[in-house]
Amino acid sequence: MLNSKFKFFSISTLGLMLLFGSCEQTLTEEPQSIISPDAFFKTTDQCRQATNGVYSHLPGIFNQTGFWSVTMAGTDLFMNQGGSAAIEAIQDYNFSAATETNSHAVWRVCYAAIKDANFVINRISASEIDEEDKNSLIAENKFLRAMYYYILTNVFGDVPLWTDELRMEEVAQLPRSPLADVRAQMILDLEQAAASLPLDYDSNNVGRVTKGAALTLLAKVYLYAKEWQKAYDTAHQVEDSEYILLPRYADLFDPYNKSKNNKESIFEIQYMRSAETNQNFVVNSYYTYFFPTGDAAGGTYAGVDFGTVILQSYPQFYPTQYMMDLYAPEDERREVSLAWGFNGKPFNRGSKDDRPWFGPKFWDLTANRTASEKNFYFLRYADVIMVLAEAANELGNVPDAIRYTNLIRARAKAPLLDPADNLTQADLRAFIMEERAREFVGEFQRKWDLSRWGELVDAIQSIRQDSEDGAKNVKPHHALFPIPYEEIVKNRNLVQTPEYQ
Repeated sequence: MLNSKFKFFSISTLGLMLLFGSCEQTLTEEPQSIISPDAFFKTTDQCRQATNGVYSHLPGIFNQTGFWSVTMAGTDLFMNQGGSAAIEAIQDYNFSAATETNSHAVWRVCYAAIKDANFVINRISASEIDEEDKNSLIAENKFLRAMYYYILTNVFGDVPLWTDELRMEEVAQLPRSPLADVRAQMILDLEQAAASLPLDYDSNNVGRVTKGAALTLLAKVYLYAKEWQKAYDTAHQVEDSEYILLPRYADLFDPYNKSKNNKESIFEIQYMRSAETNQNFVVNSYYTYFFPTGDAAGGTYAGVDFGTVILQSYPQFYPTQYMMDLYAPEDERREVSLAWGFNGKPFNRGSKDDRPWFGPKFWDLTANRTASEKNFYFLRYADVIMVLAEAANELGNVPDAIRYTNLIRARAKAPLLDPADNLTQADLRAFIMEERAREFVGEFQRKWDLSRWGELVDAIQSIRQDSEDGAKNVKPHHALFPIPYEEIVKNRNLVQTPEYQ
């Protein structure tokens, strides 16, 4: 059984950069290898180390400004402060296939990870290790492959589908596969993963993929595909598990990192900072660099003494007026997502004019300058509840949808929906869209939600006071990003999205 200390971000466990090649590879580059694959995958420990390498791409994806740009910029919640032309172009919706560098970063890292997952799945399948260990490790890799494809399809739509250990010259000629085919593969991977993954692990393996994670991502894939009954039924399986909503929303986002891997967390991206070097094992987490309260003078930020905390901050984003107006005064999520002060002392300046800063949800007050060990939620139980609410509503079960939505609002101390108000399906659909914004702001979901609902254009046009250029330029095809120009040049079988040609 799995029993090794889980540090997937420790590159030394396998010499991954030597075995699998750089995470910056595109689909056309040659892999660099000095370790013969035939000399590896002989023991369970070796297979586990290889699996850890497939996990090791996750911190790099979620840490990069490119990923934040394609999930946060150009939504109705965040505005760019300036200083990044690439982010500004996304916000203003005036980018092209040749200029969009942020999405290219996501493409490169995800496909490098998929290449590794395919390799590891194939080699573990052929190994002679214990069958139970083999099935569990293959299941972890299949979840990760599905997760990387989930990110890619949410950003690009149709993408090359690649599940075999192919020669690189074959990979370099792969065409785009229809979104339905890629989703079918994700569903297959996640179903197989859920059948073999454990419900949980011991304390040495916290952060590995569980059965609940596979089922939750599967429910979200069904939701995105508008297969409402399957989404509802799959999410219900997770509802019957041991995950809970933590008593307080603030408990999820303790700025001193005391809430990592809690009972609401289903899968989160793991970070660890070395005490000796104050550096992360892979790369500094610049997320905390982009969101704290301005430049520091000692331990003072925006006129408030934060004590011994030394952050190196350059706030990239500020909240839209729409985001500020989303919360009722009594909604506890308001003071977690937005901040007008700290420890009872008001900030002497705002993030933009009189706007508040992003709040403790975005902070790591254990960071040393840019070296942060703040984890990122990818799946948590609140999302399961909201999947149940949305799917129930689309199935015409408005009372059930209200009940699930009220579970989220009750935790936040927000006013509850009253079944006696006779909300229609359309009314509740609009409310769920806003509730997801309140609950998951900053958790890399808003752009994908607006896109899958077909609401992106209306959402950006509704914040014209904040994003005049975005409101003027946004079009339906901006729900997805263009295939990176460099990839089109390298692969004659890749066809660009028509609206970006």
